[in-house]
Amino acid sequence: MASISLEDVRNETVDLETVPVQEVFQHLKCSKEGLSSAEGDNRLKIFGPNKLEEKSESKLLKFTARRLGMGSNMYPSTTLLGDNKTGEMGGLNIDELIEKADGFAGVFPEHKYEIVKRLQDRKHICGMTGDGVNDAPALKKADIGIAVDDATDAARSASDIVLTEPGLSVIVSAVLTSRAIFQRMKNYTIYAVSITIRIVLGFLLVALVWKFDFAPFMVLIIAILNDGTIMTISKDRVKPSPTPDSWKLKEIFATGIVLGTYMALATALFFYLAHDTDFFTNAFGVRSIKENDKELMAALYLQVSIISQALIFVTRSRSWSFVERPGALLVIAFLAAQLVATCIAVYANWEFCKMQGIGWGWGGAIWAFSVVTYFPLDVLKFAIRYALSGKAWNNINNKTAFTNRTDYGKGEREAQWATAQRTLHGLNQATATSDLFGDNQGYRELSELAEQAAKRAEVARLRELHTLKGHVESVVKLKGLDIDTIQQSYTV
Repeated sequence: MASISLEDVRNETVDLETVPVQEVFQHLKCSKEGLSSAEGDNRLKIFGPNKLEEKSESKLLKFTARRLGMGSNMYPSTTLLGDNKTGEMGGLNIDELIEKADGFAGVFPEHKYEIVKRLQDRKHICGMTGDGVNDAPALKKADIGIAVDDATDAARSASDIVLTEPGLSVIVSAVLTSRAIFQRMKNYTIYAVSITIRIVLGFLLVALVWKFDFAPFMVLIIAILNDGTIMTISKDRVKPSPTPDSWKLKEIFATGIVLGTYMALATALFFYLAHDTDFFTNAFGVRSIKENDKELMAALYLQVSIISQALIFVTRSRSWSFVERPGALLVIAFLAAQLVATCIAVYANWEFCKMQGIGWGWGGAIWAFSVVTYFPLDVLKFAIRYALSGKAWNNINNKTAFTNRTDYGKGEREAQWATAQRTLHGLNQATATSDLFGDNQGYRELSELAEQAAKRAEVARLRELHTLKGHVESVVKLKGLDIDTIQQSYTV
């Protein structure tokens, strides 16, 4: 490439015919994954600082953050941090701004270390990615340091995790994979709690109310078939949590207790209908087994086996269980286990456990009963999640406030809105926020914040006029080329 400086192009002291426009465009090309560190350094040596690269990095940062569910509220470090080390910036507390921001673009090494340090001082767990020697202090300081694929030895040694594939998108894959693993563990835990309560409480009710003793050997058969199906959870298709999740024991045990209790009551209802009524005889046309305890043993075994294993499809899904497609291995294991259980209940005549086959008519009736009692499990799952989220109680409070307060709580709602806006922009909370426009200090601070945002936007616009892309487009226009056609051949 010819030695032509941007200053020469700006001052028009160079023959425009000698400008290698196509070569410039070729150098501007980069892959969709973004530039590697080596490519970025090479471009920096050839073209110098390019504000477009910072914009590209900011877009990539926002895209990655959205994929992780972290938000896209990104700020340039020069605007928020500047050179001020006193902890105040335009009347705003830097610690609060750092804590409320989703990320920063275009940071310097000292900014990286300072951001990590300030977040740790506020009792946060911090992660940091880097590739160069200047990132090593922040990587070492962070609780979780991540070195990218082409990182230097200093960055690798200071990091806790070293990526082996280029680009930052691998972090998204790592987080989604870890969330999927966590979701599988959570699904299994809820299932285990539910089944434990379901088996103990269900057979306890049958034994206490009807004096019916369920054979221990049949419980062993249920456990063996269940374990074979549960082992396939490790290969199941799961939907990772859209936000960072945590080990909520309250939610796990509450869900397990409610689902387990419901299934135990369903088993008690089934035994009552089969033992004390002619419901199945009238509804499905099967013979009565009220007086035959051996056939009742087989019928009870099949009902417990079906609904117990079907529960895994409820606990594994975040929405309706029949909407999220399970893994093929899990479906095959479930069908195989229930085929074995159905054949045992239909054909087995085992004197040692006092069980006699009930035939395919009763087998179909029990399957129909199990399908009907399966669907409320999803409704209960949603109800538990909604109750534990606190939204139900908030709605009750909001309804009370709306109907019983002056002007339907207008003043309180305005105060809540003002507080939310001040928190969003990192402002300290005012001492009195009952009247948004009566708080002169808060109104003045909001006005100053708006003016600062307008100034930052104007400065960014002026800087963009002097970018490399602007100079190249000026040259193209002077040469009379078709800018739309040329723009299709390069990306920045």
